[in-house]
Amino acid sequence: MRAKNKPPSAGGNESECYAVVLQSTLSTLNNRTGFRRITPGIEVLRSSFSLPRHRHFRAYATVVLAGSLEESGYVGRLRATAGDVMIHPALDCHANSFVSAGVKLIRLEWSDTDGEGGLYRLNDVDELARVAENDVVDAALLLKQILSRRSPPPPGRKEDWPDLLAITLAQNASMEIGDWAEVNGLARETVSRGFAAAYDVAPTVFQAELRARTAWLRITRGSDGLCRIAAETGFADQSHMTRWISRITGSPPGAWRRNPTLFEHG
Repeated sequence: MRAKNKPPSAGGNESECYAVVLQSTLSTLNNRTGFRRITPGIEVLRSSFSLPRHRHFRAYATVVLAGSLEESGYVGRLRATAGDVMIHPALDCHANSFVSAGVKLIRLEWSDTDGEGGLYRLNDVDELARVAENDVVDAALLLKQILSRRSPPPPGRKEDWPDLLAITLAQNASMEIGDWAEVNGLARETVSRGFAAAYDVAPTVFQAELRARTAWLRITRGSDGLCRIAAETGFADQSHMTRWISRITGSPPGAWRRNPTLFEHG
């Protein structure tokens, strides 16, 4: 069990002080932006419930052992049943529109190298469950090994027009939503209302969040200048990007550039 954080004494070293500052800063971010954390391991949720849109800093994997759950987020609307795996990348945002009573899950911390998530299928979850009972780190390594073998995607991904728009925006966050609506024979007002009903967020906000997340990934994982990142991710200018990154992370791009691994210390 982790020891509780306490202020460093006068004789504390720099690393102790730095750790306390990081923890305090991340706690502030969590409070400001409503981030949720997972507890790795096997869990049974006794009652059915739903959760509004929320964010996770850390990437994680959810393996369904029994029951079902439905999510809507950056990778679309997904329905996962026993044997399905949902990969949530870093800085993910989604809503749990329905979680069935008695659903049994494995939650694992995930090494996110590409910033992408998705829905996958396991032919046999028993071995993974046995490993997870003893060691969640070994279970995550085993899951990564299993997913490296290509398998047909599960059928739980919805493909109505709001989902096609979500996928299109994920592929090209700079696309004009009005143009997409016209090409697909829909009024812009219909697109706005229908997408919000399906994803609990307006398509323009969904689009801006995707841009901001892409920019954040480049800021924390690369060295390109902030002006260049803003231009290449579809923002009007750097200040526009700064507002949106601050909105979804609680801190501006400059702070993330100075300390790109801040969230890993929470």
